[in-house]
Amino acid sequence: MEPLVNHLIDRIRSYLQSAGGSLRDLANQANIPPERLAGEPTDLSLSQLARLWMLAQERMRQTPGFSPQVRELIRRKLETGRARAAVIAAELHISRQTLYKRLKQENQTFAALLEDVRREQALWFVSDTDRSLTEVAQCLGFSELSAFSRAFKRWMGLSPARFRARFS
Repeated sequence: MEPLVNHLIDRIRSYLQSAGGSLRDLANQANIPPERLAGEPTDLSLSQLARLWMLAQERMRQTPGFSPQVRELIRRKLETGRARAAVIAAELHISRQTLYKRLKQENQTFAALLEDVRREQALWFVSDTDRSLTEVAQCLGFSELSAFSRAFKRWMGLSPARFRARFS
């Protein structure tokens, strides 16, 4: 497995454990045998990785602040192709500049949040083998499969097809 994927999985485990609670508690919440969760990232199936990621997303949504609100709006708008700063600002009843300013106060940018949400959703969508990779690319707001493939490889160190084959 690529080092970037190992690093990502370790970061997800660390993030989830940072809220307190043991590895066993985390394993129970994710419905993963504790010995598999404690082992190498390669011990986890794609569905187990997806469950870990969903737990991480749920914890992020519980975090107070402005950027989690923006993140959630981006996630909801991605499939419609309307995850643009102006659209999100209008949803929040603020100007685009105010959106940028409030995100900056939290050391965030709209572009970084969009990239994060796309990466998060890409992992989830790629795990769904019923969706074609072209469909995944469209759901994430990419104009072409090749653009999505380049972004996914940058994020994960593997092409979406290789990632899907390795973890399915």
